[in-house]
Amino acid sequence: MPEYKIVKTGGDAPPAQVAATRKTIPKTAPRVIKKTMRTYPRGVLKRGGKAVAGIKAVSDPAKPPPMAPGRKSTLRILTESGAKRRRETIHKKVKAMGDAEIRKTLRRSGLTVSDKTPPHIAKEILEGGLEAGMIVSK
Repeated sequence: MPEYKIVKTGGDAPPAQVAATRKTIPKTAPRVIKKTMRTYPRGVLKRGGKAVAGIKAVSDPAKPPPMAPGRKSTLRILTESGAKRRRETIHKKVKAMGDAEIRKTLRRSGLTVSDKTPPHIAKEILEGGLEAGMIVSK
């Protein structure tokens, strides 16, 4: 097979010197770091880092987490008459409270009630929260 030489039309072939210097300039290849680990070394279960602060080993991972300290773990199941009596007691307690005391109790429990909220609505919110057990009256 004959060899074909391709020369750009209207131009000259590059001189031998220029071609030689182009070949001698080394190309800078991107630096590739060899991967030796599958995960980042400071994993969650590794000891010594700050990530392990709240992680504790458990014997049974399927078991629910323990109750938060200070929370009641008792569930009260009332009869119809007991629930009615409790509702009436809560209603009387809220009715006896003043508007400022109602708002103070709601703020202490984490419910934000605007100052523009009418007093009867604030009373209903407090009464419903006490009845549901979401608010603890002191």
